Amino acid sequence: MTAPQVLNTKGAARRLGCSETWVHKLVAKGALKAYAYDDNGVLVEYRKDSKRQGQGFYFFAHDVDTYRPAVQRRPRGSKNKPEAQSPDATTA
Repeated sequence: MTAPQVLNTKGAARRLGCSETWVHKLVAKGALKAYAYDDNGVLVEYRKDSKRQGQGFYFFAHDVDTYRPAVQRRPRGSKNKPEAQSPDATTA
């Protein structure tokens, strides 16, 4: 049996196509399940009531892959495309 793939915050952000800050917001909202290492070095599910500043989040690749946002966002760079010229515009 193979071990499940574990991603840190940076890896999860890359896989989701967003920033690390946004991944932390998803965890705070409860939309994405995060894990952290406890004092004994065991990976346990992160709970909101346990505040440990500086604690790194870890994610199972399966959880990250199954996350789907509620709304479809505009793809990156789509707002930077040149606008089509209007038909009444003349070219030289």
